[in-house]
Amino acid sequence: MSLFKKPRKKQNKVSILPNFVLLDSAELDIDLFIKDFQDEWGIKIPAMDENVEKDSEFPMIVVEFDNMKIVVSLMPAPIPNGEAVDNAKTNFRWPNAVEVAESHKAHVLIIVMPLGEQSLLEVATLQTKLCVTCLKQPNAIAINAAGTVFDPDFYKDSAHFAFENKAFPIMNHVFFGLYSNDDGKTFSGYTYGLSNLGKQDIEILDSNQNANEVLEFMVDISTYIIESDAILKDGETIGFTAEQKIPITESDGIAVDGKTLKIGF
Repeated sequence: MSLFKKPRKKQNKVSILPNFVLLDSAELDIDLFIKDFQDEWGIKIPAMDENVEKDSEFPMIVVEFDNMKIVVSLMPAPIPNGEAVDNAKTNFRWPNAVEVAESHKAHVLIIVMPLGEQSLLEVATLQTKLCVTCLKQPNAIAINAAGTVFDPDFYKDSAHFAFENKAFPIMNHVFFGLYSNDDGKTFSGYTYGLSNLGKQDIEILDSNQNANEVLEFMVDISTYIIESDAILKDGETIGFTAEQKIPITESDGIAVDGKTLKIGF
């Protein structure tokens, strides 16, 4: 396993950040996108002429739906400043992430903005569905989301697994990083993306548990925090049984900028 330790920038504002689907050619089939979205999710995008541009250099959808604003737009160039390549370096799960990111020729910008009382979770869920559909475009090769670059199959499978189990698609919005400071004797982990959902990112430092156990625990804790709207606090404990009392401390982040919650797992 190749492990990366790379500091992540914490966002200062709670928001659902844009996602970017990486393409190997500067094309976006709007008709196919609208059809696939309706077929897969049973949701019809109001495709009025003023909301859809098909035949320009920048084909796009800009539409209000369910009191949210959707933007899906082709950007006929790579993501600027090498951002996708830098983000791809964090994804230890996908050995080809950097190579694929380096090869992209264009990208699709996907934004969902609430216009009313929708929760961040509702906005994030709709954005996930739009991204899954966009990854069905024949020239889609990856997605830049949650501060990393995901394999399309991983992203789509994670979303479908969550929705089939009536769960929030945590793996699509939070990146779970893993690294070791001592050649695998202990493992540390961090989240990147919880802050965009209104929660503090968490870290586990130098755990004696194995890598899979550290990752699984971080996923379980993050899912609980999001789905239960839980607020963890410095000095408290957390556990999934009556006997389990794992300490929580707040301090400056090690692999994530800003304050993070350290879980003593």
